[in-house]
Amino acid sequence: MEITLPTLIDLFSATKQTEGNSNRTIEWYKAKLTHFADFLKNGEEARLTDVTLDTARSFIASLQARKCRFYDHPYRPTEEGGLSPFTIHGYVRTLKVFSTWLVEEGFTSKPLFARLKRPKLGKPMIQILSHQEINSIVNAINPNSFLGGRMYAIVLLLLDTGIRASECCNLTLGNTHMDEGYIKVLGKGSKERIAPFGGTTKKALIRYTTAWRPEPEHDLIDSFFLSPQGKPLTYSGLSQALKRLGRRTGVPRLRAHLFRHTFAVRYLMNGGDVMTLRLILGHSTLDVTQMYMHLAEAHVRIQHHKFSPVAPRHKKQKIRAKTTEALAFGPQHARMQVVGPQGGSEAQSAVSSMVDGCLAV
Repeated sequence: MEITLPTLIDLFSATKQTEGNSNRTIEWYKAKLTHFADFLKNGEEARLTDVTLDTARSFIASLQARKCRFYDHPYRPTEEGGLSPFTIHGYVRTLKVFSTWLVEEGFTSKPLFARLKRPKLGKPMIQILSHQEINSIVNAINPNSFLGGRMYAIVLLLLDTGIRASECCNLTLGNTHMDEGYIKVLGKGSKERIAPFGGTTKKALIRYTTAWRPEPEHDLIDSFFLSPQGKPLTYSGLSQALKRLGRRTGVPRLRAHLFRHTFAVRYLMNGGDVMTLRLILGHSTLDVTQMYMHLAEAHVRIQHHKFSPVAPRHKKQKIRAKTTEALAFGPQHARMQVVGPQGGSEAQSAVSSMVDGCLAV
């Protein structure tokens, strides 16, 4: 009997687990491959013989033709609009990885999807939070309640360290060093790194643990942030909480990565170097970090043109109109240089001071 595609997907997932991939990465692969298997269904489970370059291209074409998003998502409501090129790109990458695995395991003699093309991606638009938006977000939180105290601590931690949403959810009490002012983060690829935080964030974290953190559901739970039931805070739970906070404060684009972008750009603007920032953010290469470098440089140029006493007054309105355009550069335009003479620790302190200065609570 020929092996079915769902069985192959299970074997692929098991292989990725033994290779040390995170559970989230494995679930990401499995969800996309399961969609492909469902697409190939014709009254019965799809089999390996159904997996061809033509069927893969038809599947990608069907994704590109969609008119709505999240129609099968367990938490997010269905939204109008097609899938983004980045989402389609993820499906193609997954299929190509699966194709390579089939060859490595001897199920096929050659990669079935070697000629499957990835869609072209545009230059990413990196946005950051303004001081006014940070004030609006923080002032909307009531720190004198369980949900408010937890959200207050989370927002400050994200803004002060630049950690990812998954890293925030996976943070443990054992990896939170209050006296020394840093957390140990388990990032992508199970790589550990250190992320410092400042005094205001420290106070918020201590207040959460002493006043609002509930008893864990059982003794084995060491997660720092918990649900009201004492269970670890989930990625989807944090995402939805930030989305609600964004709607309430007039910042509908609010998400954890927006805090990460804001931290990175402010860090460079305050004199930090890209090498230290790469270590703090947990980037494996400088490619992504350099995007923040160019954004910081663009912001400094814009501010100079707006407020320099030598700049002609009639040009200032034009400079303001071009602000968005000037901040939309991709990584290929970035230059490898240090914004200022300060070192990494001094820039980190400056970011923490920025957090302190923005908060009016």
